[in-house]
Amino acid sequence: MSLRLRIAELGLPPAVRKRGIRELIELSARAFETPAPDLAGLNPEEARRVFARFTHEQAARLQPDDAARRRIERRLREEAIAFGRRLRRTLGLRTRAQAMRAARLLYRAIRIDFEASSAGEIRIAACSFAETYASSTCRTIAALDEGLLIGLAGDGKLSFSARLTEGDPTCRAKFDFPEPGR
Repeated sequence: MSLRLRIAELGLPPAVRKRGIRELIELSARAFETPAPDLAGLNPEEARRVFARFTHEQAARLQPDDAARRRIERRLREEAIAFGRRLRRTLGLRTRAQAMRAARLLYRAIRIDFEASSAGEIRIAACSFAETYASSTCRTIAALDEGLLIGLAGDGKLSFSARLTEGDPTCRAKFDFPEPGR
């Protein structure tokens, strides 16, 4: 049992939410190789909207260039893995179920209705980013999602089978955990 995760699940203060969004913006800016937008004076919801617009604009400029998009996706994934690993240590995560609970907590903080089983079945019924993102943006930013989940869980692979941004009623994905002993 992770006591730190249980405490975090009671509710994240606005300052903690904004710090998390700031970290997401900074790691995304590093991956996109561009300066991060300023969040001074913004509340967490305003910061989340800035993050959504920023990542959408950066991903959209990459779409015509497959090689650049793949390179940035690798960087997003790597940056998010490091972020997820820090969170894994901070929250004292030890199990798959704890990793998925932590992911739910983090996604809830940015207004994504994330549900996941300890087997890695993921369903997103509502996503605040779907109002901003094109489907191509969503596919690029999924590298950030995969990296975060890898960092929280220790390893794995994320694959989507349905997306809100493509007109589906929910996002559906599967996070494949590594086999024990690997």
